[in-house]
Amino acid sequence: MTFVVFVFWWCGRLLLKAILFYLCLGVFVAKKMKGIYVLILGIEKRKNINVGKIGQFVFKPAYYAYVGSAMSGFQRLKRHLENLKRGSIEKKHWHIDYIIPYCKPIGWVFAECSEPGKEEKLAIYLSKKLDYVKDFGASDSRAPSHLFKNSDLKKLKREIIKTLKSIGTEKFQTSNGH
Repeated sequence: MTFVVFVFWWCGRLLLKAILFYLCLGVFVAKKMKGIYVLILGIEKRKNINVGKIGQFVFKPAYYAYVGSAMSGFQRLKRHLENLKRGSIEKKHWHIDYIIPYCKPIGWVFAECSEPGKEEKLAIYLSKKLDYVKDFGASDSRAPSHLFKNSDLKKLKREIIKTLKSIGTEKFQTSNGH
């Protein structure tokens, strides 16, 4: 009997988390907010991954933060989250698509802004504070990378929030996984 109660309690918690996540996601999608996002991922085991035209990379166990543009709304971040949930990607378009099958979702930050160039500015500033994967996600950017890493999740999140504030994006939402 205790086991059955525990199972119902646990499933209820998961369902509540999923409902809250999608309600939050729905608010962003409905408003068609423009902005930038940071997708936070975890890689648990060392992996050699071929990332399209930029080549082979060794990804060590760590937390990774991918900076992306959401100037057409929240759809791109939603696409990444759905791919993470599915665990695979049929059509790879961005560099991040190549590593998503090997990642565990940790969370995301969405910063509302309509000013072009904030994504690149965020990536440039983060490259001065965090380790990064050279040329990743930066084929159309002056930033050395759009993928940053750290073994300390709290430090990674702290630097992201601090840097977002320093570039003038005060209005943002965060999620701790999905």
